[in-house]
Amino acid sequence: MTTDRLIKYLILVIILCSGLLSRMSESELRRQFLILSARDIEYYPEHHIAKKRLIKEGSKAAEVAVTYIERDDPGKLVAIETVVVGVGEDAIPPLLKVLSNPDQDAASFAAYLLGEIGGRETAVPLMLAAKSSNIRLRSVAIGALGKCEDTTATPILLEALSDSLPSVRRRAASSLGELGDSRAVDKLISLLEDSSASVRYTASYALAKIGDGEVTLILLSKIEENNGGSLGRYHIIETLGMLRDESAVPVLLDLLDDPLYLNRGFACQALGHFRGNYRVANALKRSLNDASEFVRMMAGNALLSIRGH
Repeated sequence: MTTDRLIKYLILVIILCSGLLSRMSESELRRQFLILSARDIEYYPEHHIAKKRLIKEGSKAAEVAVTYIERDDPGKLVAIETVVVGVGEDAIPPLLKVLSNPDQDAASFAAYLLGEIGGRETAVPLMLAAKSSNIRLRSVAIGALGKCEDTTATPILLEALSDSLPSVRRRAASSLGELGDSRAVDKLISLLEDSSASVRYTASYALAKIGDGEVTLILLSKIEENNGGSLGRYHIIETLGMLRDESAVPVLLDLLDDPLYLNRGFACQALGHFRGNYRVANALKRSLNDASEFVRMMAGNALLSIRGH
């Protein structure tokens, strides 16, 4: 290699390392974004290249992408999410501008994207949005707070558990489960008797995620307090299974002899979470002969779960 060619090569390497060649004008950024958001088959081969180029541009690409946020176009919304999540923390400032947008859909989508980015930097703006009078924005922000990794959001989420809208209560319960804050245990247990089925199930999963020994003890005491049949009791039984705490097994086995077939059936479901316990497996096999078709079905499903099917 001649000296001149070597010098040219070194200059090219320096330019590439400095990132000068990667900088695109705004018009080129828009062109690449439109390629990424295009749903015509002819553009599909270029999608991956456009995605890589836009993400490499960082905050500049995110700023351009969010200018399309008010467009009622699924392709553009998917492209915005691709760019913003790919860019990560550097996309937060342009999203914060959209968060104050009077357009309910745009602000809500910005809150959702902040949640997808996650991290503590998104916590404060999402907590403010969770107090908004804008119903949709409030709901989405509460759902996004679970990904902010900041338990200072817990008080706001606990308050949201009493919201009149089931969608808000459900998202608050889900976020509390994601944060894993044990301060939420008592209120989440109370939601096991919520009027909304989606809220009850979400509270159950949230408790399982928090999953410390205290949760098991409280739920076992609730079982003892109420020997009848209720929606809350069924969800307590379900949650005890998801917690996979062996200390709950004796109580769940006793429930297989409960007079109410629903209690027996949900006990079968809960026991399906305990693999490697031969006592559980044998009890479930006996339940295959239960007088109730529902219990027999739940026992069969639980045995399949134990066997890894």
